[in-house]
Amino acid sequence: MYIVNNSLRALLVALIPLGVAHAVMVAIALLGAKAMEAELPAPDQVLVFYLSRMAIDGSLLFAGHCLLRQRAISSRIAYALMGGAMAAVGYAIAMRNSLEISAPTGGTALTIGLLPSIAGMLSGFLYGQFAGLSPVARFPALSYEGLMTSLAFDGPTRVRTSVAGIAIAAMMPAVLTTVLSVTIVALLPTYFNYLTGGPGPVLGPVIAAAIPAQLFLTILVATIVPSAILVLCLHHVARVFRRHRAHEYAAVGSVMALICAYLLVPLTPFKSVSYLLILAAAYGAIMGALYRRFAGLEPLPLPEAVLANDSNALVGADHPARRQHSVILNN
Repeated sequence: MYIVNNSLRALLVALIPLGVAHAVMVAIALLGAKAMEAELPAPDQVLVFYLSRMAIDGSLLFAGHCLLRQRAISSRIAYALMGGAMAAVGYAIAMRNSLEISAPTGGTALTIGLLPSIAGMLSGFLYGQFAGLSPVARFPALSYEGLMTSLAFDGPTRVRTSVAGIAIAAMMPAVLTTVLSVTIVALLPTYFNYLTGGPGPVLGPVIAAAIPAQLFLTILVATIVPSAILVLCLHHVARVFRRHRAHEYAAVGSVMALICAYLLVPLTPFKSVSYLLILAAAYGAIMGALYRRFAGLEPLPLPEAVLANDSNALVGADHPARRQHSVILNN
């Protein structure tokens, strides 16, 4: 039996999805307050709200890890469910203590809570992935149970089908496109100044924070399902060719994304498709490598048992009896 290690590095990595989710929620809340012409909170107050939510979620995530560790539960599914439950509890605590910039409108409290819950599931999965495993201490090193926890396996393996790995890889197009778009938007004033010789458009801090959040959610909703299908397809294609290394998954993902982009070119308004194909190849490679990183390996399953009523029927495919027939002479 194994337990998940205590790891500060894994906890910091696991808090990334929750940090992104809370940043998106804060930006959307600020944009809503500005649209309603309400008084905006001070930057220090926004920072305190954000750090308070992160501290609550981080503490609950580590508490859930300690609970699973005491029960000697180390499966990734359990950690993902624990992360989602703890994020939902953190959201409820924040709502109960008014740790939000603006209270959600009637009938949207549960809907808004879905975003941190999903982020919490990813956080729990990431903690279980990066913290590592160790044998349960109650088993002596030379006991039978201790030896069973340190067995090596040299048989055939294949890459696992991981729902969490698909979800993480499918989110990459939204993340990368948001980063590229925000970078381009940030460079627009400089480019405008270069063309016209005058100052470019200046965005307010609320709009500048809300644009990436709205862009990320919009692209995520539009691309999460097609990206998940692409990741699942490239995974099974790699399985067919018995590929299991990260660079091989990256190569398969790059080729499949190129094919999909080429087929979708007539439906796009772009005149120059070279940049689109380059981005598609890069996105596919990153998605394939990420999936392989988080999916892991599993033993190749045994073949199905053969049901036979007659032992004489158990003849191999290369046996001569499969190609010729015996002759019985009737005297």
